[in-house]
Amino acid sequence: MDAIVDALEDYLVEYERKWTLSGTVLIAHEGNIIFQKAYGYANIEHQVLNTIETKFRIWSLSKSFTALAIMMLYERNLLKLEDDIGAYLPEFANKGIAIIHLLNHTAGLVNYTSLPGYHFRLNKLELTHQDVIKQLMDKPLQFKPGASFSYTNSAYYLLGMIIEITTGLSFEEFLIRNILQPLGMDNTGIFHQRKVIPHMSSGYHSSWEQFIQCEYLNMSGMFGAGAMYSTVEDLFKWDQALYTEKLVSQAALDQVFKPTFNYGFGWFIDERYNRKRIHHSGAYRGHRSDMQRYPNEKVTIIMLTNYDFVPILKLTDRLASLVFGEKATVPNKPNRYPLRDDLYARYIGNYEGKGYDCKAVVDRNEDQLFFIFNDEAYLPFYPVSETKFHHTWYEWDCEFTIDDNGDTSFLGMKKTK
Repeated sequence: MDAIVDALEDYLVEYERKWTLSGTVLIAHEGNIIFQKAYGYANIEHQVLNTIETKFRIWSLSKSFTALAIMMLYERNLLKLEDDIGAYLPEFANKGIAIIHLLNHTAGLVNYTSLPGYHFRLNKLELTHQDVIKQLMDKPLQFKPGASFSYTNSAYYLLGMIIEITTGLSFEEFLIRNILQPLGMDNTGIFHQRKVIPHMSSGYHSSWEQFIQCEYLNMSGMFGAGAMYSTVEDLFKWDQALYTEKLVSQAALDQVFKPTFNYGFGWFIDERYNRKRIHHSGAYRGHRSDMQRYPNEKVTIIMLTNYDFVPILKLTDRLASLVFGEKATVPNKPNRYPLRDDLYARYIGNYEGKGYDCKAVVDRNEDQLFFIFNDEAYLPFYPVSETKFHHTWYEWDCEFTIDDNGDTSFLGMKKTK
């Protein structure tokens, strides 16, 4: 085990030397923490370093808590997984959506956080439950409930509402009383603007080659889908509790971790390195989280960051490979490719995401391109092949594609002119 710990330490030291790194990492094996360390700054302006006690928004990793809260109510006979959600939310009567469809993202609901207007305006407003419901009511289902999988924040927002309706408590109060306090997760909670949270990190993005603060967000729109904050140590307590019957029975846990379309209740479930993997991540406006659990080996890897360009999923995957005796290398900055002028010209233009609240303007600055995403930040990148580009100073790349009709796309957005 000492050799593995040394390999983990060496990898992250080299990564921090070559690339920008900020956040906290915790790796455990058979219930014992074998590696934990903090990197970078919790607040750049005041030069406050991250520590293991630093708190981060965990975004969609919150869904694992929402799902287990539902299972607690299920075991208390306060609801059934087959219940039609119309019994709790009359606006959704006669749509054929059951609670289980919300849990495993098979309800067919549109994702309200991807609707036009959300990222430009609604994410900064105090949203009531009715405000969110209105965003969904006039949108047809994408498919018959249960027939397919479509990951959506809408499902877990509604689950948070069902928890409140069923218990008479706020979603936050239910979590505190029934999960956080019993597990001693004193550094975890719901992030909102009504209180100061000690040791809370600030979120950062970049523009050109400078750090910038991420925009103000009102967390009311996240609710059961992604409103929580935590620390790596508290999330380790969460991980360990899921091996026990402290909160729900083993039979309930078996349902939580039974996949439908590779998703259980609040967790993705697949295989990696020929091992069963249970995992979830979260990302939005500065903060990112990832928690990987290999239950048969009792290995857990947790990483949190407050720089939204830190490639956290790549890093947790590489750290997992080292734990399992595989090799992982820190990538070097790729060499520049001599791109032809006609290809530069082809990529330059305006791009928009169909049905999504995003846009970008791609332009050229000598031998590199840059894009302006949602009128907010300038991201410079240079060619490393005829279609691929790499950011000028952190580990991120992207690719332009041209379909059979000759249309150019970039980051899921199609060129409009």
